[in-house]
Amino acid sequence: MTGRTRRTRRTRGIGTFSVALSAALLLGFPPASVAADAASAPKAPTVVPDYGTAESGNPIVDGWYADPDIAVYDGRYWIYPTTSQEYDQQTYLNAFSSTDMVHWTEHPKVLDIADIPWARRALWAPAPVERNGKYYLYFAANDIQNNSELGGIGVAVADRPEGPYKDALGKPLISQFHNGAQPIDQDVFIDDNGQAYMYYGGWHHANVVKLNPDMTSLGTFAEGTTYKEITPENYTEGSFMFKRNGKYYLMWSEGGWTGPDYSVSYAMSDSPTGPFKKIDKVLGQDPAVARGSGHNSVVNVPGTDIWYIVYHRRPLSDTEGNHRQLAYDRMYFNEDGTIRPVTMKVHDDFGDDNAVGWRTYGDAHWSATRGAYSAAGSGGLALQDTNFSDLVYEADLTLMHGRSASGLTFRVTEPGTGSEGFRGYYAVLTTKGLVLGKSTGDERMELARARFRVAVGKTHHVKIEAIGSSIKVYVDGMAEPRLSVTDTSFASGANGVRAGLRGADTAADGAAAGRPLARFDNVWIRSNVYSFEAAGAPNRFVRHYESRGRVDPNVTPYADMRWKVVPGLADPAAVSLESANYPGHYLRRKGNGVWSDALTDDDAFRADATWRRVPGLSDPSLTSFESYAAPGQHLSHRASLLRVGRVAAEDRPDATFRAW
Repeated sequence: MTGRTRRTRRTRGIGTFSVALSAALLLGFPPASVAADAASAPKAPTVVPDYGTAESGNPIVDGWYADPDIAVYDGRYWIYPTTSQEYDQQTYLNAFSSTDMVHWTEHPKVLDIADIPWARRALWAPAPVERNGKYYLYFAANDIQNNSELGGIGVAVADRPEGPYKDALGKPLISQFHNGAQPIDQDVFIDDNGQAYMYYGGWHHANVVKLNPDMTSLGTFAEGTTYKEITPENYTEGSFMFKRNGKYYLMWSEGGWTGPDYSVSYAMSDSPTGPFKKIDKVLGQDPAVARGSGHNSVVNVPGTDIWYIVYHRRPLSDTEGNHRQLAYDRMYFNEDGTIRPVTMKVHDDFGDDNAVGWRTYGDAHWSATRGAYSAAGSGGLALQDTNFSDLVYEADLTLMHGRSASGLTFRVTEPGTGSEGFRGYYAVLTTKGLVLGKSTGDERMELARARFRVAVGKTHHVKIEAIGSSIKVYVDGMAEPRLSVTDTSFASGANGVRAGLRGADTAADGAAAGRPLARFDNVWIRSNVYSFEAAGAPNRFVRHYESRGRVDPNVTPYADMRWKVVPGLADPAAVSLESANYPGHYLRRKGNGVWSDALTDDDAFRADATWRRVPGLSDPSLTSFESYAAPGQHLSHRASLLRVGRVAAEDRPDATFRAW
């Protein structure tokens, strides 16, 4: 990917640590490397944010916010969101800034409705841009329903990114409906030639207008018109424009803003004014992570091809319409410039020294300090608002007390109930080893135990693979699980961490109360669904097409290249690859070819659909798949077709894959 495009308006974009690395470290896959090319750009932050997601956790700041727009000013990232409250309470805008996209500083009331004489409520969707040393903030106010009401899109100006911003016109810049578009949800983009455009519109209509160099008045198009309709398919609101490699990307939100179907789609064009034909949905709800993901912006890390999508979303367990939170995730592009669907990831390294999004239960005192999440006291539970069924869950755990029994919980429901405090599974370390068990609320039941010495103060890495009824627990990067059981008691639920004391209650518990029990760090949770990129053919992925196994670029539909990694059909210590969009169909060896076929009750089929994960033949940090039925033969590709056979030294890259 060459020829990065400079974004004048704000530098919209960001990253490359990699989702590849994130995915790789989970489920035992080695990391995938992703290269980022340099580009000319405005002044870059000293720290280059190169993450697979918001690594210190989504949501990124505390509080209810929505409609975030992001800019890069003088080496700092600035996010300007809507304050997500009742319309009559939306009378100001806050901002957040950061040099590393981890530690965010709040800047309260950068724009106050008291400084907008014509506005009274519903201050929405700020859009920042800098030009000629002035900082402009475009906003919508009053939520007008017809042309007889006062309101629409305004513009405020300041001398600094943090304001204070003051109304520039004393009236709306756009105060009427044109082409059916409600004047809300504006976005401003300055093209390479200096021409500024505003994209806006609600009520399922989108317009683009030209802004004059003064940034406070509208220009006209060559045909003499001011308002050009560009409404793409399924458009609702929330337009956003950015440019990359000479292509213009229009993004927008679909669905109802209070509903779980709120999502983001996009189009590409050779012109900033379109036409814009919908390509695909790029971000939507994940029933395991969050609902109502939408109204986004995009930022490009200056001087790189690192990009992030910044958006709002709703907690799974919260039904209040205005309870929206800010989040971001890495955004990747295919070889042809199309955008890969974004996966909302769950990671928290507590590097921001907060635990936003975690909920605590029980008597323990929880604190996020010095880059870790710590528990002290007699015991308790901390959960994220997730609902995973099949998952890979890992974290670093340090016991801080000789009687500590602390670890990870998963598939948790009914937190805070019963003497045990929850229903679900747990895997805890004590100084005597590892215990895997389940809690039914009032009763705790041990499922398996492994004895080994665990030193107080030493950090251990714990990983759980829970796929269907199969539960495996790994410690400290071991290739084989310490514990492996089958249990069907709990199908899905929240993930979290648990801290407690081993043994029955005694007088010693009183002495232990208040002392640190455990520290947790680098919490990672994700599903067991992956894409596999051919190491020798970048941007080409293992997929199925009319049942044939192939390696192709830019797969549509995207789900054709998504594979659910499950315990091996012939040997649960190995793996099988189940099609994400055709459940019950598995990638299997058939002669020297590879097909995606429906499972049959046949031992030979099960063996042919089972693979051993081994270090990559061309790069041991990646992954190769050895056939279970034909040892010494590996999954590889020749041109676009997958095959199974012995691999010559020069062909090893064709048998090596990056897990995404």
